[in-house]
Amino acid sequence: MKTLRRFAAATAFIWLLLFNVLPAAQAAGESGGSVPLPAAGLLQGGEATALSPSQLKAIDRSLLEKGGLSGVGKPGAERETVKEDSLSDGKPAGERSLVQAPRQVSTFEAYVASREGTDAVRQFGYDLFSAAAAFAPDTEVLPVGPDYLLGPGDELSISLWGKVNVDYAPVIDREGKISLPYIGVLHLAGLTFGEAKQLLLQTFSRYFKPSEVKVSVGMGSLRSISVFVVGQVRRPGSYRLSSFSTLVNALFAAGGPGKTGSMRAVELRRGGKTVAVLDLYDFILRGDKDDDLRLMSGDVVFVPTVGPLAAVTGNVLRPAIYELKGKVKLTDLIEMAGGVGPMGYLGRVQVERVHANESKVIVDVNLKDLAPANDIVIRDGDIVRIFSIFQEVTNYVRIEGNVSRPGMYEWKEGMRLGELLKGGSLLLPDTYYDFALIERRVPPDFHSVYVSVDLGKLLHEHSEKDNVELRPYDTVTIYSKWNFIDKEMVRVAGAVGRPGEFEFRPDMRLSDLLNLAGGLKKYAYAEEAELTRVSPTPSGPEVEKIVVYPAKALARLPGYDIHLQPDDYLFVRAVPEWGLYRTVTIEGEVRFPGRYTIEKGETLSSLIERAGGFTDKAYLMGAVFTRESVRELQQRRLDEAIDRLEQEIVSRSAHTIEAALTPDEAAQQEAAAKQRKALIAKLRAVKAQGRVVIELKSLDKFKGSRFDIPMEEGDRLFIPERPVHVQVIGSVYNQNAYVYQPGATVASYLDMSGGLTDLADEDAIYVLKVNGEAVSQRTSSGGLLAIRWDRYNKRWVSGGLMASPLDPGDTIVVPEKLERVAWLKEFKDITQILYQVAVTAGVLLVAF
Repeated sequence: MKTLRRFAAATAFIWLLLFNVLPAAQAAGESGGSVPLPAAGLLQGGEATALSPSQLKAIDRSLLEKGGLSGVGKPGAERETVKEDSLSDGKPAGERSLVQAPRQVSTFEAYVASREGTDAVRQFGYDLFSAAAAFAPDTEVLPVGPDYLLGPGDELSISLWGKVNVDYAPVIDREGKISLPYIGVLHLAGLTFGEAKQLLLQTFSRYFKPSEVKVSVGMGSLRSISVFVVGQVRRPGSYRLSSFSTLVNALFAAGGPGKTGSMRAVELRRGGKTVAVLDLYDFILRGDKDDDLRLMSGDVVFVPTVGPLAAVTGNVLRPAIYELKGKVKLTDLIEMAGGVGPMGYLGRVQVERVHANESKVIVDVNLKDLAPANDIVIRDGDIVRIFSIFQEVTNYVRIEGNVSRPGMYEWKEGMRLGELLKGGSLLLPDTYYDFALIERRVPPDFHSVYVSVDLGKLLHEHSEKDNVELRPYDTVTIYSKWNFIDKEMVRVAGAVGRPGEFEFRPDMRLSDLLNLAGGLKKYAYAEEAELTRVSPTPSGPEVEKIVVYPAKALARLPGYDIHLQPDDYLFVRAVPEWGLYRTVTIEGEVRFPGRYTIEKGETLSSLIERAGGFTDKAYLMGAVFTRESVRELQQRRLDEAIDRLEQEIVSRSAHTIEAALTPDEAAQQEAAAKQRKALIAKLRAVKAQGRVVIELKSLDKFKGSRFDIPMEEGDRLFIPERPVHVQVIGSVYNQNAYVYQPGATVASYLDMSGGLTDLADEDAIYVLKVNGEAVSQRTSSGGLLAIRWDRYNKRWVSGGLMASPLDPGDTIVVPEKLERVAWLKEFKDITQILYQVAVTAGVLLVAF
């Protein structure tokens, strides 16, 4: 029952802690205060009740989840979090591994960031405690010095050897004593390790002769101590640390001071008195740990509120925000920041400060003339800026152009151009000696002027007039003669390795040109070539055609390797009918579709035979044959028509906008002009297919027919499956595709689509046949009631286009009346262009 009552009481205390103490801890954290965490024991009925490790972990986990380990900082500071895994490793709090915490931003850091435009300037020293480990001493490795103070929990290691061989490992109990066989009880707590060792050796010497038994005294496991870390730290509370731990170890265990905590006045309190004050700046900047005392159980580490702060930015080695201690002058603060960097400007150091909590002022200081007597005292909230020196080099002259080592050179008083050119040794071949240029910037506004120099007279005749005295920032330009003289060229084209232009040289021969062009190709006609030569005469240029012999010229045979003249043009022909191979593609319903090579003059029927002939699903009427040369011709004609239309639209649009009498009319005309431009853009997006209409039949009928044409490089033949639909698009009530019905006419399919709308242009209806042809009503001279020959079905039909039966895959196109669109009715070519688009590209373009 007693155990049950204790468990119930402990549980009640935990719930009380979670729902009462922790909210207070959170409130204290938000207000900048601190609430210490409970120690490893809880009071129950006036006595300490020890909690198991699992219960301690549960408390730690609850604290984490409820925010009990929140960072303490100024308003706006980010909370610092620790992963749960770091609190469940079974180690004392002082030895736990800590994960990297999110960076806190203090109010002063945010202020400096807003003034400097960067958040890189942080409070100095706080990042030291962002390390991933708790920085606890390794008690298993560190040797124990003679000044180590023994206490309850320390284990000694005593070994005797000689006539007696025995090992003892006594642990100092709570009363500060150990018990040894034959020796009895010894009180060691409060003694240093050196004193305890001496006592043990003296005691053993009373019972054993030193000549017979040797004694060795060492330390085994060391005790842990309980210390409190409170004040402005990230995780205030009670920590169990190694007895070797110091002030710095305790701070690491608690996450270090928060941004509102001081780095320069960390107090160690023992027995109600302050026994040490640690300045962490001494530790960080100079490695001084004289005040980093070793802790004792029950010690309190207190971190007070941070002192005055001042920031140093710009060209110093350690730009940061520093905590001020005592009277700090400007030079002291700069020295604390590592001193001025090599690019820092000493002539103007600026101090921005808040004056009397009313306004901000700046103070400019010249560090070069600063004496101790007028060294200003830094105040809380100051921002010290170290500016950069002027980045441009001020004592240089530059040389560029046709020189071996262009760039900047040191300018010296009285320096002249000849000295810079080093007697001409910097000049490259082909230098233009008649002229060199100096660009000079003239103060006070540093406008540019030019100084011309005769470079030849300067270098060859030592002309003092041209040996100009240089000034800072002068730029000397040396030119190549090819900057002023056009190079003479010869050209070669045809079956050579690298056709193109080559620079003409005196005494240049035909073989030289052929070698420069990479020699003859293997298919070059080496027996004969043509050289074109143009010679100026008083009556005009005279063109001469010269037959040359490349093979003999390359062999350097006398009389064949002729001299060339500027602007000669050599054309080397290929052997007759040379070509590696041509490829065409056949796809769709053939037995072996793919890409085939063809011989010159090979026809479509030959390709179909090589592809294994048609399959039983082939729809020959719908075959699509495209050719690249036809596509280029169609596209060129389509572009020409669109160009004509665009010119007409632009000219008419400009005229109508100028002729507008009112602002409303002008706005309407501008809107119409935008619509016309959109139409032109849509037309230009359409690309021709290059389709050639052919009537494909069975091989025995197709072979030798007028459609059995010779093939060209890039030709493509596609034989589709038989489609099952006829499509109706345009100005009908229901644009759709309908299942093909044998014998159904154009009128029948229009009736299926609901008939023509009021906006339909009945006279412009046409049919795009599946083989690529276009059939309109105007192709029948008799109009709607004409009698015409239907060459697809091999019979006479009456009624014109509307009575024509269709084939599977045909498309009926019903255009709209363009007269309904005010901005199109003046352009008579638009109907022809839209019709041409539909035929050449196979698409219906919706123009509006």
